[in-house]
Amino acid sequence: MKILFDYQIFHNQEYGGPSKYYYNLAREIITNKDDLRVCAPIHINKYLNKLPKSNVYGINTYNRLLSYLPSRIRSKFNELLIHKVNKFASKKYIKEFEPDIIHNTYYENCEKTKIPTVLTVYDLIHEKYYELYGKKKDYRPKQEAIKNADQIICISQNTMRDLSKYYDVQKKKIKVIYLASDIIDLDKLFSAGNVETKSNNFLLFVGKRSGYKNFQNFLKAFADSFKLRKNFKIICFGGEQFSKSEKETFKNLRLSQKNIIQMSGNDDLIYQLYKNARALIYPSLYEGFGLPILEAMSLNCPVICSNTSSLPEVAGDAASYFNPYNFKEIQEVIEKNIYSDDYLDKLKNLGKERVKLFSWKKCGQETLNCYSQLIS
Repeated sequence: MKILFDYQIFHNQEYGGPSKYYYNLAREIITNKDDLRVCAPIHINKYLNKLPKSNVYGINTYNRLLSYLPSRIRSKFNELLIHKVNKFASKKYIKEFEPDIIHNTYYENCEKTKIPTVLTVYDLIHEKYYELYGKKKDYRPKQEAIKNADQIICISQNTMRDLSKYYDVQKKKIKVIYLASDIIDLDKLFSAGNVETKSNNFLLFVGKRSGYKNFQNFLKAFADSFKLRKNFKIICFGGEQFSKSEKETFKNLRLSQKNIIQMSGNDDLIYQLYKNARALIYPSLYEGFGLPILEAMSLNCPVICSNTSSLPEVAGDAASYFNPYNFKEIQEVIEKNIYSDDYLDKLKNLGKERVKLFSWKKCGQETLNCYSQLIS
């Protein structure tokens, strides 16, 4: 079977959950000996560097060439030129490769073709939290992509329910295929690194911090607890550097910036942080899946998270839950767990078992089955 992943997500992300999903999916498909090509003529994605060169059509250069330009100019150049180059080169490559299946990796460039197409829907955040993006209640950015896809994959039952709520999609057109965590050889990691990550006196927050990610309520819970402020730091991995507004919030909550640290980096750093954190705190109001939960569990990091959306579906009994809208409850649940080695050991052991239910091999095989059914 000849399979093509389009350029969209690799054109937009250096790192990130969606592009990591396609990278791991590509690895499994290649292992299965199917002929997979990632068609990303000009891209910025770092995961693609790890795939065999014969499976990737494209170069990773333009972010370096434009790195000295202001972000707005870069964004405009990307929109007006790079996107058009990618679209033109992709059409030419598709004619040469003649794939049996095209898997569109995002929602913006999904034209109807004679070749069967698959679309993965990760979440319905833009529809659910339309106000955060300055949109109206009827905002439906995935409409054309969903209409033109022959098969839709959702990464959780929760995402499938939301998809049915916001778009008129027949259930027979949807398949739920879960993501997984990378399986890591712990003995090969953590031989070096920032000394801040070596102690066990920090709580880990992963990802963007704005809007539905609910970082503000986590901060309130932390700031309101004398014990937490005295004994722990917060390390935020990913997202932008702290903004002026965030620093003002720290000041208003009487939090020392020495105790709230922002870090960015590659997978080695985030794995190191998971390994050494007292716990992962995941206060998000909404997630399509919540991959950091599985990553934490696979690295023996206890998970304390929201009881909303897909998170209980993914974490099962292997996490300790709180109501993310109630900062006092967030505080109480965190304190109850992180000051008890027994509670944390229980979460670690349950996490080790829970993560076994999710594998990239299973994800890859179920996706291949989906492809095969489309072309049979």
